This record gives sequence, structure tokens and C-alpha cells, in this order.
Amino acid sequence: MRLLFPTLVLVLCDSALIRPTSNGGTHFVLEDVHKALDALENLLKYFDANRGSLIVDSMWGIRMIQGGLEDTLQKVPQDAELERIFSRITRISSYAREVAERGIFYAKRNAAVQFNKFAELLTKPFIYQNLLSGNTGRVDLGLVFGEDSKLNIEPKDSDDCLMGTIGSGHYQGSKCTITEKCWNQITDKGQREYSITHQLLFFFLIKHYNCSEAIVPMGGQRTVAKMAQVFCTNIFSEMEAIFERGVDPGVDQDLVMEQVTFCGGAGFIDDFVRPGVLEMMLDWQRQDGCYAPYDGSHLVDALALYNSKRAKARADNRARLLRNIGGVMNAENKFMMRKPLSEAELRDGCMMHMSAVAGGALTIYVRAVLHHRLYAPSPLHTSPLYHSPLRLDSCLLLVILSMTLLVLVRLCSPRLRCAKRVLGMLSRRNMQCQLV
Repeated sequence: MRLLFPTLVLVLCDSALIRPTSNGGTHFVLEDVHKALDALENLLKYFDANRGSLIVDSMWGIRMIQGGLEDTLQKVPQDAELERIFSRITRISSYAREVAERGIFYAKRNAAVQFNKFAELLTKPFIYQNLLSGNTGRVDLGLVFGEDSKLNIEPKDSDDCLMGTIGSGHYQGSKCTITEKCWNQITDKGQREYSITHQLLFFFLIKHYNCSEAIVPMGGQRTVAKMAQVFCTNIFSEMEAIFERGVDPGVDQDLVMEQVTFCGGAGFIDDFVRPGVLEMMLDWQRQDGCYAPYDGSHLVDALALYNSKRAKARADNRARLLRNIGGVMNAENKFMMRKPLSEAELRDGCMMHMSAVAGGALTIYVRAVLHHRLYAPSPLHTSPLYHSPLRLDSCLLLVILSMTLLVLVRLCSPRLRCAKRVLGMLSRRNMQCQLV
């Protein structure tokens, strides 16, 4: 009993630290999952209310939400702790299906040619399947490209490769048609930004449509895993550079969320599924649920959570922003992205492609945090110790002080009452320990 209190303090200090999980990531709390689900539900409500303006990319975003949440329900073991979360996921995934069914007519009406090209992707739930044989991976900065590729992948050629993989358009009924030219484009090293994320997209499609046999002559699954690491390493490098210089409203937001969706979905959890990035994405969402270029004053604080010390918010006007990054304006002076699959800005300023990739990224967060148990266990995330501002040395000092007081209690019985009061003060909830 003499050492019970100091031992208890030491245990609490130890458990209060934000520790890496078994795979090196940082703990979330279940409240983060609820916040992501709130954001997904609000986004779906926006898509539903504005279904007449849906485009191909927004429809695919809805299918990503539906597929990702359904996959979470199937693969994550359910327990009492997650009962409320799984109830919400069930309801939101069903709502996503309903929104897709109500909106698909309008997506086809608004972009008939593109819809027909990619109809196979838009009529069913889509799941980003792990590209690392079910494992989690880490980026390797030794794989960062030394120079840019000289290969210019034309959108027409990229679309043709995509249609051949999924069996749509003029490849209708003939899935897994992957020519040598397409494979060379898919695996070309030195691409940047949207070009490299779209290369990674092909690997997801190859896995989603069971095209493994078609790529056996090119190296099969082993090549896919290797190239996924190469691509996600370079995507990570680009993302870090964005955070270092500060996120430009609009274009960088869209690209970052696409990067998180693809590489987080591929299995690079520790490098892309991080609390600070989730905080950013939640901040970027408008109250009506959609996503649009954001230059809020608290952007710096959100970036600081990602350990980007030099990040700063930029409030450039749109025309200047687009000149700097190579964007274009359409005839109505509307904001257009650099190279997403397609983009449309609604009258209220909502960006359809950006909102779609936001849905994908948020879904990846929900699935990854639950599937890889990146959240703190119940005793931790419900305890005020978890959010303590004190450092580890304060915890050690607390242990030493408590032991000293116990000695005083032993030697000075007349002062027992006073010592007990001090011990009571030390054990109050405001004495919290956390490694910061």
C-alpha cells in the first residue's frame, strides 16, 4: 500500500502519453471518427440537395463513400465500444446509395460523353483496395524522382487505358485490356501532381476488376506493390512541400485530398492518415457540406497540427493564384482546376471535384482509423489525462513528490491530515500528464 499511489501515478503518466500505434502512427480518438462521419453526412446532403448539378466526378465521389463505408462494415470487427459508430456508418452508407440512385440520371445528363466512358465506375460502389497485399507500408525518400519525366501523357490516351481496364466505352464487355503502351504510361517514373495520382488510380482499377492475370507478363502484383511505394513516396514528397510553403486555396486543397485518398487507400497509413490533415479537411468544409477554395484565418493552426512550422495561409485572389500555378479561367471567369478528371463550380462557389475527393479522403480516414485501430482505447480517450498539457518530466516529478510525502506521513503522524490534503490535490483531474 505504501507504493500504491506513486505506482498509480506512474501508470497514469505512462498511459497518458500519445504513443505511436503498433505500425508507428499517431493515435486518433473516436470523436475524430464521429467528426469525419458528420462531414461525410453533410457532404452527401449537399450532393442530394444539388443533384441536378452532379457531374461524373461527384457521382464517383458518392460511390467511393458508399463503397468505403460498406467495406468498413464488412472488415472491421464490431464490439460494444464501436456500436454507435457502426450504427452511423450503416445509416450513412445506405444514404450514400440513395443519393447515388437519385443523382445518377443528372450526372449522365450533364456529361453524357464522359459518363458513357466511365459508366462502369459510376453504377456500383467503389472500394480502394490495399495495394500492398493487405499490409501497411511506409514511404522511402530514397525513391524520390531525381528528374521529371519527358513523357507527356495525353488525356485521350489516359482515358483509353482506363476504359480498357474497366471494360467501358469502345471496350464494352472486354475488361482488363491493358496494352504495352498503357502499361508504359501507368508505370512511367517522373510524373507529378494529378498525373501521378492518376497513374496510381490504374492500379486500384486493376485490383478492383481482378485484372491480375493481365499484368503477369509485366511483373504482376509484386510490380504493383513496388510501383505503389514509388508513387506514394513522390506523392508524399509533393504533399510535404505543399505544407511547407503553405496551402494555396483551391488547387492545393483538391490535390492534397486526392493524394490522401489514393495513398491512404493503397496502404500507406502512417504517412497519409494523420490527425492534422483530418483537422485541415474538416476546416475546409463549408457549413452547407460542400468544399470550395478556402483561405480561413485558422488554416495555419490546422497546419501546425501537421508539424509544418513554416506553413502560412495565402489569401491570393483567384486570378493571381491561377496565374502562379498554371490554372485557367473559363469564359465566365469561373475557377478551373489544373488537371483533375473534371471540375465544375456551382453558382454558390462549391467545387464538385474537390468535394468528391474530400468524400474519398474522409472515408479513407474512417476506414483506416477503425480497421488499423489507430484510436486510443476507451480508458484513454475518455480520460482527461489524454489531453493533458504537462510534460513527461512533470509526471516524474509528481511520482517523486508523492513518494516524499508518503515518507513524511510515515514520520510525522501529527501532520497526517495536511499531507493527505496535499496528496488529494496531486491526484485531482487537473494534474494531467502528456508528452508534447
